[in-house]
Amino acid sequence: MAAGNIGNMFEGGEWHNTGSAKFGQELFYPYEHLRNDRWGRMGYPPKPDYDFLQAKERDRARFQPTRLFHVTTFTGARGIFSSGTFSSQNPKKIGVKVSEYFSWWSFEIAEDEKKRERNKYQKIIEDKPESSVTIHQFFSSPSFQEESRYGNFKFTYDMESLFEMYENSVCGGSRAEFRVLGTYTYKQEVMHVVVVCPSDVAPLFSSCPLVGDDTQAVVFKSDQGWCWRPDSTRYIGKPYGCWDHVSLAFHLPPKNPEFKLPPGYPPVTYCGESGNLLKPSDITPECEFDQCLETLREICVGASG
Repeated sequence: MAAGNIGNMFEGGEWHNTGSAKFGQELFYPYEHLRNDRWGRMGYPPKPDYDFLQAKERDRARFQPTRLFHVTTFTGARGIFSSGTFSSQNPKKIGVKVSEYFSWWSFEIAEDEKKRERNKYQKIIEDKPESSVTIHQFFSSPSFQEESRYGNFKFTYDMESLFEMYENSVCGGSRAEFRVLGTYTYKQEVMHVVVVCPSDVAPLFSSCPLVGDDTQAVVFKSDQGWCWRPDSTRYIGKPYGCWDHVSLAFHLPPKNPEFKLPPGYPPVTYCGESGNLLKPSDITPECEFDQCLETLREICVGASG
């Protein structure tokens, strides 16, 4: 790990190949959450939903998430239950010579919000009877599915509760900062990363702007809460396209306290695996989930005893 801020490691205003992708390339554009017209060369055309719908930019989907989730395998869940913390064994490369540890979380989009935006898209489609577009092509990306590529154990928390947990443990009771780490792109996936960090390690991320209240941004926060305005919700159908999502990366500084879970049994539910599970050797069938949960409960009781 190198000292200093990310600004000394990555030049802003350009793409960088991190060299750390499991498959293909992982490109990183620091300090900004880029819209589709700046995603660069990808494996599929980066066309936003509103263009595909022949609609206006103002018709872009809009979500106000209030919950975050983290999906892992049985091995990962066992580590969480036994340690009572959210941790990471694999550092993420965020600079030419900088790798840091994070706990990765995603927005959970409520069913009523998905229904509202789907109905809005359906109305646009119905107003264009000559169009061959169907509603089934939208909201089909992994961001809107119950399945996951990362495992079968899903931890879900209210956002404010999770922030409070992080602040009370890692931040020592101080307020956390929310900063724009940047945009990562893969063959078909675009990941906008918000880094959550204690103020005393903020110099590491000093070049990363704070998440603001610009209502035109990909993700912003205001007095009304958080808001995500994706470019593309598509994953299936032709022509295939790129899809984008937001990850909140809770920074785990090595000299700070651990990211502890609250007392009690962690809220974990079963999550089916998608067709391209990233760890196919660690699949837990649904019929074995209850038995695995009992094992985790015993670990949790033993760790707290």
